[in-house]
Amino acid sequence: MHVDTLRLLDRYIGIPLCWALTLLRRLGGLFSRTPSLPPPHRILIIKLSEMGSTVLAIPALAELRRRCPKAELFFLVFEKNAAIVEVLELLPAEHIITVGYKSPWQLMTSGFRALRQLLRARIDTTIDMDLLSRLSAISAFLVCHGNRVGFHRYNEEGLYRGNLLTHRVLYSPHIHTSAAFMGLVLTLFADPSDEPHYRGRIDPRDLSLPKYSPTANDISSVRRKLETAGIQGAKNESLIIVNPNSSDIFPLRKWPLDNYAELCRRLLRDLPQCWLVITGVSSEQADARYIMERVRSPRCVDFTGKPNFRELLALYSMTKVMVTNDSGPAHFASLLQLPTVVLVGPETPRLYAPLGDWHKDIYANYACSPCVSVYNGKNSPCRENRCLKAILVDEVLTEVVSWMSIRIPPPGVN
Repeated sequence: MHVDTLRLLDRYIGIPLCWALTLLRRLGGLFSRTPSLPPPHRILIIKLSEMGSTVLAIPALAELRRRCPKAELFFLVFEKNAAIVEVLELLPAEHIITVGYKSPWQLMTSGFRALRQLLRARIDTTIDMDLLSRLSAISAFLVCHGNRVGFHRYNEEGLYRGNLLTHRVLYSPHIHTSAAFMGLVLTLFADPSDEPHYRGRIDPRDLSLPKYSPTANDISSVRRKLETAGIQGAKNESLIIVNPNSSDIFPLRKWPLDNYAELCRRLLRDLPQCWLVITGVSSEQADARYIMERVRSPRCVDFTGKPNFRELLALYSMTKVMVTNDSGPAHFASLLQLPTVVLVGPETPRLYAPLGDWHKDIYANYACSPCVSVYNGKNSPCRENRCLKAILVDEVLTEVVSWMSIRIPPPGVN
């Protein structure tokens, strides 16, 4: 199911449901005393979409685990985005509840199945990390009668989603998303009546990531697949990943394919020992073929759709540098401290830059950028991403060559 269909469902079904449930909540409050909120013991994290930004939630989840070491954690996520939660082993596999959305029918049936599972789990606390999504707010209200933490628009313009929360957090478009997620967790331990939340300082030093180390089996497996693809005997210091794709949520984030092709040609010319590995999921093979047809070099291989997610992370551990659009791989790379050149346009690195010091964000700073936010459902009116087209191949090439010249010790292997 296309992401625009999801937006329509969220709008035309989500708005009336949020309104009706808010009315029901208020009517219920007229005839019963407000119950005291329970301590958090069975906590549901809702992060349905955006696999990459799930990485930005890891510091907040670590803080939650530190404050509630005995709590049971559950995670509600879209099926196609569950791999990052599974690989990082943030919680038991049986506590990862997935929802599919290949079609409206699958969304409905898998959604009802997920709600049944969560109702049986007796959730007492939800932390909704989807940015002003109505479907996530409805899910939290239906499965939890205790603490419900999430973003609320207050008097700002934005996406209406009723008044279903017990802990309402003011979403700020001026802080990094990892800090916004941390604010959700910290709000859980604040006085619910002391609004707006979260009114406190978040130390940037608390927004760090653990380093992921792939297994020896995953590294061996991806080496075999690289050899099958045509890379024979290449050293880790010579591998460069090129990721020309972005998720279907926001295709405007893609740097032009002709620019990628030109960058690949010049990298192969200027770095005669390097190998280029084009990555992406199977549905993105057309972009890889477009680049391959223009580069025409045995040292540039199409690796789209070949590794599974664990093998992709293993590939990152074997690579010297990556060039990518502003998308999930930029954040996955930060888990392995892979030097990454990130091409940013319709979004802003002030909110969505990868965590850590292993990235260089190239951003043209156009007056109209960023043109997406949670307030417009990340649905830009722009149809020509001039902000990305303004990023020159020379600029990207310089950054890649600079990273290639730095000696970085290889990551450890479990």
